[in-house]
Amino acid sequence: MLKISSLSDTGLVRSTNEDFYLFSRENRIIIIADGVGGYDYGEVASCLAAESAYALLENEFDDDHQLNADDPIKLLNKAIVFANQKVIEMKVQKPSHQQMGTTLTCIYLDDDFVYFSYIGDSRLYHISLADSKIIQLTTDHTLSQNKLNHHLVPDLHARANHVLTRMIGAGNSINPGYGKYPLQKGDVLLTCTDGLSDLVSNEHILQTIVNNKNNMDQCLQQLLAQVKTEGARDNITVVLASLE
Repeated sequence: MLKISSLSDTGLVRSTNEDFYLFSRENRIIIIADGVGGYDYGEVASCLAAESAYALLENEFDDDHQLNADDPIKLLNKAIVFANQKVIEMKVQKPSHQQMGTTLTCIYLDDDFVYFSYIGDSRLYHISLADSKIIQLTTDHTLSQNKLNHHLVPDLHARANHVLTRMIGAGNSINPGYGKYPLQKGDVLLTCTDGLSDLVSNEHILQTIVNNKNNMDQCLQQLLAQVKTEGARDNITVVLASLE
């Protein structure tokens, strides 16, 4: 059985929540999106992208919630591309929406692996409670991460952490990041927007999950409290999942 708990909060600075997420326990799908801050209609882009991706994925499950596709990663990549097409179509139809964009992370779990495809910097973490270990499975599509990848000083640009190098809605051509990672019973997955990951370290996330391993909702509330202690400049969305 897949246990899922989730939380989304506007934060202490923003007046609207441009994050969007959805999940299906039966189909073992989790999708999270973060409308690009400062761009027009970010909340429209995040909702449209997530719902479009889910609509495509949902069609690949039979009545018993079994996935018909042979290659889950290929399917998740297809969902990312489809979501991008839908956002581009709306931008063409509505001139007022020209600048909208969003991150998008799509996740599917079977009994042995987590599969994921993503654009942007909405992260996916794997947490092993048995080993007290956290691993970031995604790599941020940001200017600062590009600099790290090329062994450059990461903060040459003051806003480098927040400048996306890939996002849904930026153009017709799109190149998702993707991967899979083995799962053991009891492992925890955490996916989040950068409202959490920008302000709370991986080590603190790990410790909070370990300390609240039997109460996901309490874990989420403690993570949110930590973000607000740090100023909560952005919207915060977090989804926790565990295979029991």
